[in-house]
Amino acid sequence: MTATVLPASAPPRLPDEAACLQTVARLKAAHEPRVVVVGNPNTGKTTLINAVAGTNLKVGNWAGVTVEKREARLNVQGRPLLLLDLPGAYSLSPHTPEELITRTALLDEGPDVILNVLDAGNLERNLYLTLQLMDFHVPVAVALNLVDEAREKGLTVDAAALSRVLGVPVIETVASKGQGTGKLLETALKGATLGIGVRYPQAIEAAAAGLIARMADLPTLPPHAHRYLALALLEGDPSVRGRLSATGHLPLIDAADAHLAALDAEGLDALIEIAEARYARAGDLARVAVPRAEARRTLSERLDRLALHPLLGIPIFLALVLVVFRLTFSVASPFVDLIGGPLQTTLAGWAAAALSWFPLGRDLVVGAIIPGVGTVLSFLPTLLVLYLAMSFLEDSGYMARAAFLMDRIMRGLGLDGRAFIPLILGFGCNVPAVSATRTLERRSDRVVVSMILPFMSCSARLPVYVVFAAALFPRAGSWIVWSMYILGMAVAFAFAWALRRTSFPAEGGGVLLELPPYRFPAWRVLWKHAWRRTASFAKRARTTVLATVAGVWLLLALPAVAGGKFATVAPQDSVFGRVSEAVSPIFAPLGFGNWQATGALVPGFIAKEVVVGTLGQIYLGEQAAAPAPLSLWAGVQGAVTATWDTIKTSVGALPTVLALPRLGTDTTADQKTPLARALAEAFTPAAGLAYLVFVLLYTPCIVTVGAIAQEHGRRIAWLTVAYQMGIAWGMGFLTYQVARLWL
Repeated sequence: MTATVLPASAPPRLPDEAACLQTVARLKAAHEPRVVVVGNPNTGKTTLINAVAGTNLKVGNWAGVTVEKREARLNVQGRPLLLLDLPGAYSLSPHTPEELITRTALLDEGPDVILNVLDAGNLERNLYLTLQLMDFHVPVAVALNLVDEAREKGLTVDAAALSRVLGVPVIETVASKGQGTGKLLETALKGATLGIGVRYPQAIEAAAAGLIARMADLPTLPPHAHRYLALALLEGDPSVRGRLSATGHLPLIDAADAHLAALDAEGLDALIEIAEARYARAGDLARVAVPRAEARRTLSERLDRLALHPLLGIPIFLALVLVVFRLTFSVASPFVDLIGGPLQTTLAGWAAAALSWFPLGRDLVVGAIIPGVGTVLSFLPTLLVLYLAMSFLEDSGYMARAAFLMDRIMRGLGLDGRAFIPLILGFGCNVPAVSATRTLERRSDRVVVSMILPFMSCSARLPVYVVFAAALFPRAGSWIVWSMYILGMAVAFAFAWALRRTSFPAEGGGVLLELPPYRFPAWRVLWKHAWRRTASFAKRARTTVLATVAGVWLLLALPAVAGGKFATVAPQDSVFGRVSEAVSPIFAPLGFGNWQATGALVPGFIAKEVVVGTLGQIYLGEQAAAPAPLSLWAGVQGAVTATWDTIKTSVGALPTVLALPRLGTDTTADQKTPLARALAEAFTPAAGLAYLVFVLLYTPCIVTVGAIAQEHGRRIAWLTVAYQMGIAWGMGFLTYQVARLWL
């Protein structure tokens, strides 16, 4: 079991030079060259693409951010070019769905160039994938990324030596700073070569050659992948065998089995021989590229002594989350009050004046759209601050530490620490979090995590928490919101434990969790991430919320009693009011058995942000139906004055971020928005708390249900809806019965 390491000078190439030259010729003649970007997780592939293509693909300082193939188109020297960003993969022998996506793209896309991104500080581990890529007959170029972090570790990487022994161009880059990215694609297109792969033991090479010869007569197999497929068959890769079996290549599989039997008779295990040859070659390459290393204690190691402390780690994580919510309240709440109060009133006055000639249109705009959509949009500052803070924690590398800290708890539930990453992503939106479960190796893990994900409080629920906290708990708003997030996590963990012991038992095994180094995110990148997420929320308000509040207005305008007239009927006598009133007794034991509260929950199945919009429409619609018309100048004066006062209030509240509850106030009674004042009159504190718990736990939005159905089937999706409704009712009932004794 030996691997031949080729000398650095005048290395002999594998006997495929003609095939390589043909591929290069095809590349030069191609109208739109296809460059696939491949590498281990967390090597900066997406950051590199953003740097060279000017795109805004999602970047995160943890493994598994890219879970599907993504594309970017650009021009290089006047020629169109297609960049494919593939999910991070440690190997092309797929153990996770993301690795399978990467391998499938390499087989099916027919790439013209493979751009392999390496972490300069972890060369030996990264080079195993590089050597697998060289089993494809596709020109390869290497981007040696993160060289700055390698230097901080005391490593000096010789890119020229690595290029010489690999036989491909190696370009040093620091993608996050744009270093080395200027001519990266041009160099890759012009200089990419087949490279120097691994020479396996003679018996393995002979068996592979025999299979490749058979493939020459099979036009349905991609020519550039013949050698890779032959080696994968000898390794016994089940996904390759399944693919070939499904496409009618059983004779090829039989031939591979015959070769394996012959190798076994010689005492050779092909899987072990191939893997050991690659590992040995990767180790030798790394020693050539990094001839000496001066061990140096990095900043990440020093910070991790505290962040990963067995006793202090989890309290630090919970404290950081609490600080995020206190920051959100201190900085953003005054702007929420501004948009939901003076600006909304001003806009309603202008609309009333402009539509005075059209009473029905005025009622729709002033009585439904402005209080409904406006209430939702008023929480954009809150979401922007939250997304900025969460993006900082994600991109800095801390969230990967949070997953590590939760590993012991997750394993107690029959999961591994990596399952915590999709759950954290669920704090932003449950839909991409469901997609992120593809990073988990075992199907039962993916199903269980998808079923508990909707318990994680997505950003669409945050406006409901904020307005109820301001209405009923003005001096502890951030603590109420924080408790909702913690409760969601606790219920998710409890249900995962139950699922593991009933329907989805653990399959055993575990994975290694990679901890990337800490990185200080660029403010420009943080702003892009936060702005994109906030803009996505605003877009939903412009589409989904607008359509929903218009539908609710129509149902509120339709009379459900004899003699009622359209748009003049009392809300409780409308179709919406009567249907909501019929359902409301179900929620009476939870303390909010009135039609207004119940009616707002129903459209929440479409999108959770609609709940607060519907509440605004119901409670404020009648008040706003006939506001006093407002002149343009008077409205501008009032808006400017209110905005200036808000800025002063927001800046003055910053010192309270780290204050104790009794030292820092989240909001006060005289700062409440009109909706908060209406809710304070309609709900008791105990009923309001129960309402928040129900909103936290009840059925996910329809888009999340669709994502779960797409990943795991309709049965799992609708089962998730059913059990969440039951758990939400039970927890709401328990909350109300206990809280009424104390509040």
